[in-house]
Amino acid sequence: MIPEIHDINPKTWLKPFQKTSLSHLLKMGLFYHGLSLILMYAGSFLATSIISDYEIPQFPVSISLALSSGLLEESVFFGIPYYLTGNPLILLGTGIVWSVAHLFSYGVFSAETLAYGGFLLAIPHIFFSIRTWISKKGWFAILFHSVWNFVILISYCMWGLRQCSVVNDTIDILNVIMAVSVGVILYLAYCNKKKYVNRFLYLVPTVLIMFAVILSYSDEIISSFS
Repeated sequence: MIPEIHDINPKTWLKPFQKTSLSHLLKMGLFYHGLSLILMYAGSFLATSIISDYEIPQFPVSISLALSSGLLEESVFFGIPYYLTGNPLILLGTGIVWSVAHLFSYGVFSAETLAYGGFLLAIPHIFFSIRTWISKKGWFAILFHSVWNFVILISYCMWGLRQCSVVNDTIDILNVIMAVSVGVILYLAYCNKKKYVNRFLYLVPTVLIMFAVILSYSDEIISSFS
């Protein structure tokens, strides 16, 4: 069977790709993310048609946030779980958590404001990431994810749907710090599969992540004690 046809068959969506050449991975990435866009627009259309007063959530996105989110999300939800377990079903579970998180990624929790389009957008990407990581090409999943975010953002900016900026606020900078720190942990986990890595090396990036998370939610923490 032609590898492209075999690899788009839903029966193989939790298995490694038959081919791992750059061109084949690119084809698969475009296939899954084409499905993502179809689901996103279909979901947003249904939401606006069925739910009264529904408005598609909008939030400020910067270039730094778009690029760093690829490394951060791939590492946390796919890369690190893969190196810890190597089990596609575990990655499916973490991927579902990642997808559901998109519903609430705008800080809203009512039916009229949930990001249904963002949730559906993430579903095909789950399978692309799983298959790319278990095909031992995790670097491509990170690269494709970041480039995809960047291209979509720039396209929206060119069409006037978003305002482009390199950095919006401190949160974007903290996101970059967390992404780099998580990337270091991912690399250490990768190295640990081949030889023992001193656990002390995990300390610095872990502290940086904790520091960034605390700063990100500092306003909420302060308000909870006031």
